[in-house]
Amino acid sequence: MKTKLLLFSLVGALFAVSACSSGPPAAAPATVTVTPPSPSSPSPAGPDPKAVAWLDGVCGAVYGYLKAHDEYSRKQKSGIEVTRGALKEELGIRAGFAGKVVDDLAALPPSPIPGGDAVKKSLVDQYAAARDAAAAGKQRLEKSGNEAAMDAAIKAMDATQKPVTDTPDLLPALKIETPDLMAAAAEAKSCASPH
Repeated sequence: MKTKLLLFSLVGALFAVSACSSGPPAAAPATVTVTPPSPSSPSPAGPDPKAVAWLDGVCGAVYGYLKAHDEYSRKQKSGIEVTRGALKEELGIRAGFAGKVVDDLAALPPSPIPGGDAVKKSLVDQYAAARDAAAAGKQRLEKSGNEAAMDAAIKAMDATQKPVTDTPDLLPALKIETPDLMAAAAEAKSCASPH
């Protein structure tokens, strides 16, 4: 019986020692993840130079016409009798203004702005119509000074006014809505309001 008691005591002691030493498993060493600082993203290079140049060209052509038209109109004296010679000269000047817009727009490269070529074509068509009407009115006056030629020349003068009244505000027409395009328009010096 002493042996059994000793055996139970030994088993009990082993059990106690194993229970005390086993305890909760040791926690794994904490892993620390160090994220290297990301290289700072490069500062924006600025607006697309091609978009800036293209917008500058479009705005310069159209707003240049509006400015030349306004300056020329302010120099005209009111109350002057409309003569064949004066009307012929006036139509020649107006045809030149509109022709310059057509030439300036035609010299531009394809638009880097989505939809820009369609707006440019619309403007070219509009100014070409004014140029052609003025040139045709002037030519008709050169051939004849009769009443019908004078009436046609006055209608041609009205046609040269259409671009002044019908030209849209360019930036909304070009859908300058994204931050990139707004930055390009801000850089295009000719796109400042002509008035």
